[in-house]
Amino acid sequence: MLYKTINVFLVLGLVLSSSTALAAIPAHPDQVPRINVVDLHALQSQQPVVFVDTRTPGQWQQAVDKIPGALRITSQAEFDEFKRTVPSDMVVVTYCT
Repeated sequence: MLYKTINVFLVLGLVLSSSTALAAIPAHPDQVPRINVVDLHALQSQQPVVFVDTRTPGQWQQAVDKIPGALRITSQAEFDEFKRTVPSDMVVVTYCT
């Protein structure tokens, strides 16, 4: 089921970043590195990956497909906490519609 869900979100847009880069958020979406499903699976076989669902609450509620265990960050306070608590070597994959 996770593989099917990842395929759906690949079409919607997967972005790869590390938590050390969270402080330097790109100014434009085109500046964010992208990852495909094959590379994502290879990455997951080498190290843990944290998924962050960046859809709005309305988009998330209406969505049929959701990655189990993905984090939802819905406020600046949650984002600040996420930046403080995620290890600097953790790979973070964000996705949205």
